[in-house]
Amino acid sequence: MRGSHVEMSAQHKTATPTIERRSVTGALSRENFHRALAQERARTDRTEHQFSVVLLHGNGLQRGRAAEDLINKIANRIRVTDQIGWFDDRRIGLILPYTSSSGARKLVNGIRPLSTTSVSFFSIYTYPGPWLPEEAAASGSGPDTDRRAENGSAPRVYTEPPERLFQRRLPAWKRAMDIVLAGAALVVLSPLLAAVAMMIMLVSPGPPLLKQKRVGHQGRPFTIWKFRTMRVGVDTQVHRQHLKTLIAEDVPLTKLDVKGDPRIIPLGNFIRGCCLDELPQLINVLRGDMSLIGPRPSLAFEVSHYRPWQRMRSDTLPGMTGLWQVSGKNKTTFKEMMRLDVAYVQRLSLGLDVRIFLRTFPTVVSELVNALNRRRENRVSACGAPAHSDSP
Repeated sequence: MRGSHVEMSAQHKTATPTIERRSVTGALSRENFHRALAQERARTDRTEHQFSVVLLHGNGLQRGRAAEDLINKIANRIRVTDQIGWFDDRRIGLILPYTSSSGARKLVNGIRPLSTTSVSFFSIYTYPGPWLPEEAAASGSGPDTDRRAENGSAPRVYTEPPERLFQRRLPAWKRAMDIVLAGAALVVLSPLLAAVAMMIMLVSPGPPLLKQKRVGHQGRPFTIWKFRTMRVGVDTQVHRQHLKTLIAEDVPLTKLDVKGDPRIIPLGNFIRGCCLDELPQLINVLRGDMSLIGPRPSLAFEVSHYRPWQRMRSDTLPGMTGLWQVSGKNKTTFKEMMRLDVAYVQRLSLGLDVRIFLRTFPTVVSELVNALNRRRENRVSACGAPAHSDSP
């Protein structure tokens, strides 16, 4: 099987001279290890070939003679293309390019006898791997179903979701800004929220609020709140097929309601044009499911079509507004949206968030004006052009 650690090792025996001895001086520092990990992820995002990471956990792995001896022993058993170093102050890591989960497990089984005294357990991460909960369930992997402890006195071996390797701690300033601004907005806008809810109940039977499952930070599902702008019980397959077409053909992300959508309730287009339907997401921001600024939260169906590099947009919290929303939004293609979202994740800063926040309000006004113009044009085209008479 391609990607197997055993097969790759055989290739290196024939094609690349082996290093008989590695010293602990070859172990990467924490900073260099994470730099190498980021480079390997970038390579995999381009080639879509798997790589695996093995982490060694144990109280005996603090920097010292025992850890140095263990690193030297392991360094002599891995390929020249593999890298060993410190994941953090208490964990040793191995980066195994072009290696599947089964290949990583074979390597672990070979080095387990060397580490019975200093290592408590091993964790294996394979990227890209199952990401969404349904993907993990279908493949029989995941944090709950694939945590298999081996019997005996040797250290246990666990398989973990790969996104845990790339978890980024969100900046404290971002969470503070979300709490202060979202809390203030809910208080100030509460009369408007009540008015929109009453308006929806008057024009359409059913609840004013809509709950949907969305994919959030690191692929974790959460429930998003929105004002309902469609009739209750409408067919959602139409939207799914439309989105599938937009992704496949990479055309501008136009909405179905641009040319009129019979599923929209009265005044629904106005609510959408003013972005009033998204105001209940302030609750999601306070709960920590979302941020004010970030990539828009996606449906699971959409995420299932992501390529590995596009998953990076979920390395931060989804937002009510973001770089894509103020950079063309529905005039951009799906890939352009992905690139903007990934660029935001890579450039995340307080200054960038402030600039996006300030650009949001002019963008909303522009969207509303465009929506009104489209509505006027649709009315004119529906009524037809006035007839001209040749008679005086």
